[in-house]
Amino acid sequence: MHVVHLALKDLKLLFRNRMAAFFILGFPVMMGLFFGMMMSGMSSGKRGKMEIAVIDQDNSRISARFIEALRKNENINVIADELEHAKESVRKAQRTGLLVIPNGFGETAGFMWELQPEIELGMDPSRSAEGAMLQGFIMQATGELIGERFNHPQDFLPHISKAKEALMTSNTDNLLMKQVGGAFFDSLSHMIESADKWQRQAGTNPDNQPTSMHFANVKSLDISRHIDPSSAEAQTKKIRTRWDISFPQAMLWGVLGSIAGFSASIARERTSGTLVRLQSSPLSRMHIMLGKALACFLAVILVISVMLVIGLFLGMRPTSFTKLAAASGCTAICFVGIMLTISVLGKTEQGVEGVGWSINMVMAMLGGCMIPVMFMPAVFQKLSVFSPIRWSILSIEGAIWRDFSWSELALPFTIMLVVGIVGFGIGTSILVRRTTV
Repeated sequence: MHVVHLALKDLKLLFRNRMAAFFILGFPVMMGLFFGMMMSGMSSGKRGKMEIAVIDQDNSRISARFIEALRKNENINVIADELEHAKESVRKAQRTGLLVIPNGFGETAGFMWELQPEIELGMDPSRSAEGAMLQGFIMQATGELIGERFNHPQDFLPHISKAKEALMTSNTDNLLMKQVGGAFFDSLSHMIESADKWQRQAGTNPDNQPTSMHFANVKSLDISRHIDPSSAEAQTKKIRTRWDISFPQAMLWGVLGSIAGFSASIARERTSGTLVRLQSSPLSRMHIMLGKALACFLAVILVISVMLVIGLFLGMRPTSFTKLAAASGCTAICFVGIMLTISVLGKTEQGVEGVGWSINMVMAMLGGCMIPVMFMPAVFQKLSVFSPIRWSILSIEGAIWRDFSWSELALPFTIMLVVGIVGFGIGTSILVRRTTV
């Protein structure tokens, strides 16, 4: 009971200090909301045009007309490119997709009775919804080619001649059908030639609009790549709300505020002689140290709990509250040990505060409190393993959105417990020697 009373006394003294209370509770809430709103602004902003690379291997009037129809679509930004470069740009998510217009496209595209040429479509695998939308735009643009064909009747003549030749050279013995069919094709050719002559003399009607018909043969071009499950791209797909990222960071800002406040309070009690007077009481040194540790432990749990409640209110839904409780407990033990070590790194309260916040800022920068570790350059990701904050955030995220198993949580839990126990031993031993009566 003496340990609990000491802990409650320290908590009461800490929260009487308004500045300390702000950095423990107020500042983390502000950080969580701030980074969450930043992510919201990035995700809810207006989506720009789909940037599509087009490789025209046909270079015909019809393929140019098809590309022109795509350019008129306000949702698409069409860029001419080479195939290999276009593939690479889509793989790197620099463009939404690519289209390959094959050789011979202009021969049959827009003729409804002909087999349509295959238009190859390659999409960024993470943007499948836009891929379906793009296929619709391709259908629309191909439909306009039908109107283009009727605007140029002479395009029909080679196909009519081909059909007539196929009929005349067929193995059928029905001579009447050949004669009637041949006459029909001749009449049709004559009609089209007359229409073409009249159209050239009269000029093209500017109000004539292409026929809006959807007819295309779109072949999927596989440009997919293996996505490393540990990569930032794979991990971000698991995030369900913007608060899943911002609130674990905010929790650790509150934890840093707690250990800064308690380490400074221990330094203040040591320099003012309060610790020496406590040792003169019936309380043992271990009871005194456990009281300080319990107070810091409860403050850390309080910070995480408050942030969790706010996150739940905003829509954050942890996958496992049990794992989150375990992660919170390991985090509290870890930073209690760090707090006790920091409390003996200066001779005065001001010295401990300066050293403490310097250490806190380094841990925060490397551990992901400012920028999530998965978005850091590779060299800083490697250095982040030396920051306890990295392991704390990882374990909390593992319970909130990463859906870690207990075996996956074992490593961060073990590291935090070892850091906490070692820090408690170092801080306690040095503190006891300095306050020996």
